[in-house]
Amino acid sequence: MTVKLQYQTYGHGEPVFILHGLFGSGRNWSSISRQLANDYSVFTIDLRNHGASGHADSMRYTEMAKDIVELARQLGVKNVGLIGHSMGGKTAMVASLLYPEFVNKLIVIDIAPVNYPSNHDELISAMLALPVEQIENRTQADEYLAANIQEPVLRQFLLQNLLKDGDRYKWRINLDAIRNNHTLLRQFPDEVRTLTYEKLTLFLSGALSDYIKPEHDEAISTYFPQHEHVVVDN
Repeated sequence: MTVKLQYQTYGHGEPVFILHGLFGSGRNWSSISRQLANDYSVFTIDLRNHGASGHADSMRYTEMAKDIVELARQLGVKNVGLIGHSMGGKTAMVASLLYPEFVNKLIVIDIAPVNYPSNHDELISAMLALPVEQIENRTQADEYLAANIQEPVLRQFLLQNLLKDGDRYKWRINLDAIRNNHTLLRQFPDEVRTLTYEKLTLFLSGALSDYIKPEHDEAISTYFPQHEHVVVDN
């Protein structure tokens, strides 16, 4: 079952969907979207269980890909350019493999079509442990998270998901679903193992990041034979 996705739009021209990473939202990409808006109709999308989009118990990449395609159908757009980072990058890859007729070009940022080890369990636990009904302000929430999350920039990124609801705070992301589906989110789905996307694909990775490694080249080439990989310094 698809989930209704919320989005913001920028500019005019060929459609481009931007898909954020875990714990993020479409607004993380607002500045880049404004730069692209001179040439494209940019849609910054909140994926299921994130941002202002609907919640669901399940977060399989095949389901999130179908959410994206259903949104394209509702908007009446085809030949969409997909840009995805991290979790959004896997969603974009799966959407391209399953529904190539909807995707004209693909850009995948700092993620590969492989399974990854667990690296977010502590963040999820720290967020779930935050006593949201007791905190009085965001500074207090930051102090609670600091006991388990040392990096201030990371805490501020996570706290973008903390909203005031009347006199209390709440998480706008569906943390329970993210925790319960975290194993699936780290993997690349078996359902697309035999598929390829034959159109132009760009993989972007940071030189200081290890999310796309040389040993991932074979998987990338198998799924996306018309790909280019560009590494961004610093």
